[in-house]
Amino acid sequence: MLCLYTNIMSAKSKNTNMLFKDCVCFLIGRVSRKLNRITKESISRYGLTTAQFFLLIALYEEDGILISKLAEKVALDKATLTGIIDRLERDGLVERRDDPSDRRAIRIYLTDKAKRMKDELLDIYHRNNSRFLSVLTDEERKVFERIVQKLESIEGVSYE
Repeated sequence: MLCLYTNIMSAKSKNTNMLFKDCVCFLIGRVSRKLNRITKESISRYGLTTAQFFLLIALYEEDGILISKLAEKVALDKATLTGIIDRLERDGLVERRDDPSDRRAIRIYLTDKAKRMKDELLDIYHRNNSRFLSVLTDEERKVFERIVQKLESIEGVSYE
């Protein structure tokens, strides 16, 4: 990692080109694809995509959430989220309901079918997360969380 830092700082101060292998977007993307593959393998028997899986996990935390709040929670734009909800609804895992206090608002609810899957899916979720974090020391995890927060705070990026 020192090499990455040195190359980036060198490129920054000398205005030279950074090597592709040192590109932050590439590095994060490569790790993301690996974690995504592991998650995909662990949920394959349920016929879910990773996006559907994480959406269900978010709903297990907060069933009946407003669709706008769900979009924020899972960091997806509304068009992408709508497509995922459409497929989950088609598969009998969620349903849309009007908000009783605001007819313009829609809430997303888990169906009984999704609720029956809850323990198994949460087990996969926790097991995978523990596996991913097990390679980090406590200090590395704290640093990782701070780095993620900083990268998420970059302006000009929204999920709308």
